[in-house]
Amino acid sequence: MSADPAVVVPAMLAAAGLEPREEEVAHMIAEFPARAASIEKLYAVAEARYEEPCLVFHAEL
Repeated sequence: MSADPAVVVPAMLAAAGLEPREEEVAHMIAEFPARAASIEKLYAVAEARYEEPCLVFHAEL
């Protein structure tokens, strides 16, 4: 991961319009690399890359 969590996390929070306490932000910054790696693993399953989940809601009007 090349992005600095101390920059990315506050930027994402600001973009979402969220203002958590400093302790919460510090925790999010500390956990960000592990969470980002976990998210990347979700996309690493080649067999499931273009599949839909089991339950998909299709609204029909």
